[in-house]
Amino acid sequence: MRVIAVVNYKGGVGKTTLTANIGAQIAAWGKRVLLVDLDPQASLTFSFLRPEQWRAGLAESRTIKNWFEAWRMDGPRLSVEPLISSPPVVNDRIASGSGTLDLIASHLSLGDVEMNLAARLGGAEVHRSTRHYFDVYLRLAAALATLPRPGYDLVLLDCPPNFGVLTRAAVAACDQLLIPARPDELSTLGIEHLQSRLRRFVWEFNQIVDLRSDQGPMIRKLQPAILGVVFTMVQLYASRPIAALRPYLTQTRELGLPVFDAMVRESNSHFAGAARAQIPAILSDQLSPALAWELRHLVEEFLARVRTAQP
Repeated sequence: MRVIAVVNYKGGVGKTTLTANIGAQIAAWGKRVLLVDLDPQASLTFSFLRPEQWRAGLAESRTIKNWFEAWRMDGPRLSVEPLISSPPVVNDRIASGSGTLDLIASHLSLGDVEMNLAARLGGAEVHRSTRHYFDVYLRLAAALATLPRPGYDLVLLDCPPNFGVLTRAAVAACDQLLIPARPDELSTLGIEHLQSRLRRFVWEFNQIVDLRSDQGPMIRKLQPAILGVVFTMVQLYASRPIAALRPYLTQTRELGLPVFDAMVRESNSHFAGAARAQIPAILSDQLSPALAWELRHLVEEFLARVRTAQP
């Protein structure tokens, strides 16, 4: 099972769209995929479920918010298995194969979790401290690792647009990272800052692992591989990014990060319609041939990078 965190400091870069489309296509190709919505906006959740379905069956007790709120320093490691649901519409679409697409839903109040944990662990002065939150970060990794067998081939963690407790828990739980970005100045700056924060967090986390190595079984050190930056919402002319965007593509490559060859063009109508239909665009019969090719090329490149990247 590979766990991939989809991260970016900046919102509005197509993070949820990529997560939904990559997960749905891989499930359609016969794999078992689990999506975990860690974003308080819950856009991934509402890409597959109507709000009334979410309220009736999940909101009260079956979201990732409930799981974080039940966390206790000295309590048992809680399973996430009871939170898993199978969105019916998209699974009906992929039912012809052996794959499945499951979801752990988010909650619109998930943002309160970070403040509640800070209060419980010692107050504002330890807010986002790796040392104080270390056991919180371990819990998500442990919960995913103990999912019943046969497990999932792939787990995709859709993270909020920040580097707070939820994103850090995802980084601690993942094998690899995927970074969606728009080809613009703010995204380029955000990627550079994300690199810095990632390096710092991984270093701090691994320092604590070393300190705890004599207190029981060795906790694994973090070595998350970056699969690459995927450019989204790209304006094209004659099948190439327009001239105004090309400097940002170059700047991102100069940061030393791998960059996907595949890009996703700007197409609000297809992606907005997919959310209403509860089926990602990549599985839609209404998709334009050009966009269909781009999305499938992206998923193929994603799988190739997952296979070759060293976690």
